[in-house]
Amino acid sequence: MPAVSVLMVFHRTTPFLRPAVQSILTQTFRDFELLLVDNGTGCGLGLLGEQVRDPRIQLITLPVNLGISAGRNAALAKARGEFVALLDDDDIALPIRLEKQVALLRSDPRLGLVSSRADRIDEQGRVTGREFSLLDERSQMVFSNYTMPAPASSYTGRREWFERFPFRGDFDHAEDFDFVARVAEVSALRGAPEILLHYRQHAGQVTRTQAALQIRRACAIRLITARRRHGRPENLPDALARIASGGGPMPPLVEVYADFAHQCLREGFPLLAVYHARKMVAVRRDGPAVLRALRLVAAALPRARGEAATLLRMFLTGPLRTHDLHPA
Repeated sequence: MPAVSVLMVFHRTTPFLRPAVQSILTQTFRDFELLLVDNGTGCGLGLLGEQVRDPRIQLITLPVNLGISAGRNAALAKARGEFVALLDDDDIALPIRLEKQVALLRSDPRLGLVSSRADRIDEQGRVTGREFSLLDERSQMVFSNYTMPAPASSYTGRREWFERFPFRGDFDHAEDFDFVARVAEVSALRGAPEILLHYRQHAGQVTRTQAALQIRRACAIRLITARRRHGRPENLPDALARIASGGGPMPPLVEVYADFAHQCLREGFPLLAVYHARKMVAVRRDGPAVLRALRLVAAALPRARGEAATLLRMFLTGPLRTHDLHPA
């Protein structure tokens, strides 16, 4: 049995797949399997050249592109490792990644997932900056109310949590946020202090091509996460209905944020309502949008139960300063 099962899904041919695979094959920690999911390309292992000879690679072929969640779940069904590591097909795991993360997981049984710091790279592999990452347990838990505490490709964790919380296709393009938020409620999360990932930015990546859909689904995830964390049912159909177009054009993002802000107010989540009001101003800075956002803040203040200053801080500065969180 391998110690780590690495999950990688691809649905198109790009020049980034081979370097991503090679970054796993050259890990200092050698006890792993790489579950490579061909999500409908039909190309199989022929894309990998000499890499195909490595016996640790297992190909899983899906007849059509079923989405990232279905692809990862297909890999999980075959996984044999004690731990599971995620890596997108355009990112690079640095050589000591698995070694460092497995050591952290084995040293602390409370830890369910371990992320890391990450550098940002361009299409040529040149480092262009640092990706956002929060490392300590409190920061990861608190920030998962809003979005990802660290790059999804940097997470490695115990297989039991991946099996308990399979990826949900309803949230494809934001499925990592949904997964991490659920795990954070039952297990500790932490980030390794080392830079263990190169996160690639390029024109074809999902965070650019599917940005609007990703943002809408993240709104729904925030709402169901707040419901769970307040001891209520997720009511997933209601949350999903709020981001559905009904067959027509998708509403502007400012309207999506406004709708979720109002719903958060109705359900007694004033801080989350103000967070979405802040997002309204971020996407449209004209007078009407700002006025609508301020009205939402004013409606939230009487419901803050002595936390009015916190709500104002959220609107003016965002969740990091509101919760005194410090990115690595």
